[in-house]
Amino acid sequence: MNHQEAKDLLTTLLSADSLSLIKVEVFRLSWEGKGYNIISDESGYDHDYVRKAGSQLWKELSKALDQSVTKRNFRPLLEERLNSTNQQRTAQLEYPGSALSFSSPIYVERTDEEARAYHEILQPGSIERIKGPRKMGKSSLMLRVLDQAESEGFHIVTIDLQQADTAILSDLDKLLRWICLHLCQQLNISADLNEHWNELIGSKLSCSNFLQQQILDTLDAPLVLVINELNLVFDHENVSRDFLPLLRSWYEESKHNANMQKLRQVLIYSTEVYVQLDLNLSPFNVGLPIELKTFDGEQLEKLAKVYGFNWHADGKANSPITWMLSELGGHPYLCQMTFYQLANNEGFIESPTQALKELLNSAANPGGLFNEFLQQLLGDFLSNDNAVSGFKKLEQSPDTLSRIELYQLERLGLIHIVDGKAKNNSRLLTNYISENS
Repeated sequence: MNHQEAKDLLTTLLSADSLSLIKVEVFRLSWEGKGYNIISDESGYDHDYVRKAGSQLWKELSKALDQSVTKRNFRPLLEERLNSTNQQRTAQLEYPGSALSFSSPIYVERTDEEARAYHEILQPGSIERIKGPRKMGKSSLMLRVLDQAESEGFHIVTIDLQQADTAILSDLDKLLRWICLHLCQQLNISADLNEHWNELIGSKLSCSNFLQQQILDTLDAPLVLVINELNLVFDHENVSRDFLPLLRSWYEESKHNANMQKLRQVLIYSTEVYVQLDLNLSPFNVGLPIELKTFDGEQLEKLAKVYGFNWHADGKANSPITWMLSELGGHPYLCQMTFYQLANNEGFIESPTQALKELLNSAANPGGLFNEFLQQLLGDFLSNDNAVSGFKKLEQSPDTLSRIELYQLERLGLIHIVDGKAKNNSRLLTNYISENS
């Protein structure tokens, strides 16, 4: 246990203002089983000064723990207290992995736009665009936005394109019919789709007319239409070139059509569109953009406190926050899993940094903490030819990556794009893909 770790442990019970350097040193070296004489020699403080500081420290800990604390018994008492506290805390915190509820304490806002999202959904005809790789928090933010909409009495329909067969995604007419059927089913509206589908005017206009006349006309409140995993249509260029401009047209029509003002769109996707679209037809340059990125040091510090760790984003090479940033790249899901696991690990008290390093060293192994996440990532990666070819270029000649290779690697969360160039997100993820592909 180093000086900072000793101080962090003490500040879980005592105020930071009461912790002088000598008290922290007495605590740290006493934890290692050293007597006052040795502490005096190693710290350079006078023996009587060390003994007096120790006496004061044990009195303050006795008051904090509401029982007698001495140099002989402080370590087992403190370990027992902290383990009990952490177990109670983690029992109350949800296990990471699924979308986080509106009230979840482990949800951390990362952008100013997230706060604006709750207001934007109230605006007539609005579009919100939530972008980020898998397990980055898109669904959690979506639930918070929908909670706001529900509190206003809005109707909500969620279209998840992951549920659509490839035959549907690759055919515009089938896709639009599939979406209209979902609208009817989720809103409990009875309508014969075939009666309202006119081949002479085409699928897009048929869909728009159906949306207005059979859906919006019948609703007594605004409709929030969520389209999740919109990026799945990007792989079908013939569909994307018509479907994406259709979404934009609904937004534009709301400016002069009171009926269409009832519609609010929430588009969720994992990468930028790589289909060439006229800027005036694209839904990706209108509305409120929200890009969910990885946690920075300050956000990790806030999350650490939720789990009971008094860790600081001090930039020091050996600090836990710095280590998580370099190894995990601040990936929200991986960081939350790490905090949750550490909070249930009694060994972290001995040396938080060492416990963290040991955990991350084994996390990518078969059966390790991140095994399920990494297996799915590897499967998605190997089935994506553009991601595979782009990853090979990443180490050898990163400037030669094509646009689609960049976006596919970004979609998987292996990189983020800065000024049109790839930047690695996580050392752990990069090493795992390198070793298993």
